[in-house]
Order: sequence, then structure tokens, then C-alpha cells
Amino acid sequence: MSRGLSRRTFLRGALAGGGLATVGLPLLDAMTNLGGTAHADGTPFPQRFALWFWGNGTHPGSWAPATTGTGWQATGLLAGLAGLEDQIQVVSGSKLATKGVNNPHVEGACGILTGGNPVLHPDYASTNNDWDYMTVPAPSLDELAADLVGNPGRRSLTLGVTALHGVNGPGTAVRYTSHRAPYVYNAPVFDPVAVFDELFGPRPPDALRASVLDAVLEDGRALQARLGAEDRARVELHLEALRDLELRVREGTVDQTCASPTAPVSAASYREKARQHAQLVAYAFACDLTRVATMEFSSPASHVFYPDVYGSQLVYNGSPTSFHEYEHNVGYDSSVLTGLAYFHDVFGDFLRELRAVPEGGGSVLDHAVVLGTSEVAGGAGHTFEDFPLFVAGGGNGRLRPGRHVRLNGGLATRVGLTCLRALGDTRSGWGSEQLATTSEISSLLAP
Repeated sequence: MSRGLSRRTFLRGALAGGGLATVGLPLLDAMTNLGGTAHADGTPFPQRFALWFWGNGTHPGSWAPATTGTGWQATGLLAGLAGLEDQIQVVSGSKLATKGVNNPHVEGACGILTGGNPVLHPDYASTNNDWDYMTVPAPSLDELAADLVGNPGRRSLTLGVTALHGVNGPGTAVRYTSHRAPYVYNAPVFDPVAVFDELFGPRPPDALRASVLDAVLEDGRALQARLGAEDRARVELHLEALRDLELRVREGTVDQTCASPTAPVSAASYREKARQHAQLVAYAFACDLTRVATMEFSSPASHVFYPDVYGSQLVYNGSPTSFHEYEHNVGYDSSVLTGLAYFHDVFGDFLRELRAVPEGGGSVLDHAVVLGTSEVAGGAGHTFEDFPLFVAGGGNGRLRPGRHVRLNGGLATRVGLTCLRALGDTRSGWGSEQLATTSEISSLLAP
């Protein structure tokens, strides 16, 4: 039975100084059938896909839960995922079968994200085969997902948190996780303010500064007069949460003449910045502004110092160094393990933000497929055995979250194919050469 309000309902209003603010709404009861299991017109809730990526892997042989099957517990390096066990499928024991002829960080990124081997720029084939000159062989998983789940207005969001690896040359695979084609990448947006403005409307000039939500109040009041009590309350909570997020992402921004505002990165801001991006993804999904997002916490082999974790520089042989170089030099000491646990902590933050937004009878996370992974299994030795892979969310009933599956040397690319299957893909297989697979992991998929 229909309740009569279109899923594509937006609040709109003019901004002072020009421009239009457009604010999407969460899924209201008036937009669903009486059971809250589909839209009012009978169509299912939209399927979403998110990629959460971090550089430098984890600790092979030591990161995975102790038990397989249901009832796994998030402890050790995975402690930051505690309370999310019923929303996550852990896949351990897989191998990314690289050729071992190019840079391992590039090989791993291309392998896990595109199912293929790096492409070397032809102008440099006889002189250099390092990462400065390599790109992906095919579109990345997020681009394939965008082809599958539909495009409500924006094909995808690509977000970044830490600085990109500073390489020169025509190669792109070590700097960017999202690609449409060889050398055609989707550059991440690092500033949450810019993302907010792109999703919900341009920022007013400094002299006329106001919340974009103020501009849509009149439209909001008119809509609420048409809604029942529960939907009115839900709209109020939605707008209040968006206003809170807007204030936080704008806090500390500096206006420059003829320049977009940029949010400075403070000594302990990476995790909060990642959380703001996560909330923006959650609202973009809930408001159906996009159905695909890539969250690049750090790029492949990213040479990053993490002030959130260490407070002051990591030091090796008396010299300050990044996490990447420190790990290569010392291996898995207590400082490195603290950093590896931190990556999983921030991934947990991302999932919690998706879970926090209600939708129908569940949450945004219930209606999403989220892949969490890296470009190597272990950064210290460039290893590819026991690759870190997490598939989170319910996938609109197409996934069976809450399991730990050990592949015992199986191809890691099977997980990518499984994600595509959960999104409705019917291709015979995914990947090329030694990374090709036609076998999804059936135990991760709902029967």
C-alpha cells in the first residue's frame, strides 16, 4: 500500500547572495510501504557500495579472529570493531597472487581493486618499471559498482583523509584507489567542507554567512505540515544532525579571497576528519544523493605520520620518519601494532556512522555493501598472504553478516567478485591473468 510521498523529495531554498541549497531527506514512513520493507511504489531500497581503503596492510597471521563461523569476537588489532561483529564478515587466509615484478604496493593496489596487474606507461617500458610509471589495467570495484546500483544524480563520492604519496611521472596506481580506466582516476576530495557544499549547496559569501539549512526552513515547514507525527520528528532529527555536522565541518575554516575555504589539518585531526567524511557518506546514502563512495583513509604505500596515534614523530636511528618507513625498518614492534590497530579503529568509526542512520526497518548499513581492505597483507615485508578483507553491511538482504571465513590460501579477488554478486552482478567472473576468478564466496551471500 502506498503512502504517497516520493523518495526523490528534497528541501530547497535560495541562499543569501545567490545559489540554491538542496537538502535530501531520509527515508520517511510516508515514502515506504506499510511494512517499511520497500518504497511506497514497491521498489526495493537502493543498493549501495562503499570502499574503505588504508595503506600498508596489517599484521599477517595475527590480525584475524581466533574462531571461524558466527560468534567471532573483535579483539587484538580488531578491537576497534567491537560491537560491530554482527555487521561484519571477516575474510582471512586469502592470498593476492601478484607476479612480483613491479613495485609491490602498486601490484597489490591494482590486484585487489581491479583484479589485474599494473600497466606500465609505454614511454618508460625500456627504462623504468617502478610505480611512477604504472597505472591500473581496468576500472576499480567502485566504478563497477556504480554501473550496477544506478545513478540518482551523482555517480559516486571519492574522499580522502591523509596526504597522497608524492610521486612524479604519469603513474596513478600508487596515488589513487578509484579509477574509471587506465590513467583516468577519481581524485579524492580531502576537505569535508567542500564535500558538504557539493552535496547540500554552495557556501554563502563570508559577509552573508548562514547555514544552508536556514535557506530551506520554509520548504521544510511546508513539508512537515503534510507528514504524520513520527515523520515530522524524523525530519527534525535529520535536520538537527545535519546542522551539527555542518557546524563541525566548518569549524576552523579560513576564508581566502577568490578561493574556496579549506579546513586546516591539525595535529590530531585525521580520525575526526575521517568521521566527518563518514557522516557525509551516511547522509548522502540516506538522502539518495549517491549510491557509491570510496573512502581513501591513506593511499597505497602512503608515507604518513599519524599524530592522532603517536603525538610526536616516530624516530628511527635518530631521524623522524613516517609510519611506512618506520615499519619497514623495525617490523611489527609495539609502535607499529598500535598504528595497525588505529586503522581498524577508524574503519569501525565509518561503519558506526552508517549504522547510526535509520532507514526503513533497519539502517543505511543494512542496505549497503562495504568492502574494507588494503594493498598489502603486511607492509613490513611486502607480503600478500593473509590479506586483510572485511565485507560489512547487509546488502539489502543479499549478505549474511556476522561471520569469519578463512580461505586457506584462496584468491583474495574472490571477495571482490562476491561484493559484485551482492550488488546484483551476473558476470561469469572478475579479474585477469593469475588474479582471475569465477568463484565467489557463497557462504558470505544470503541463500
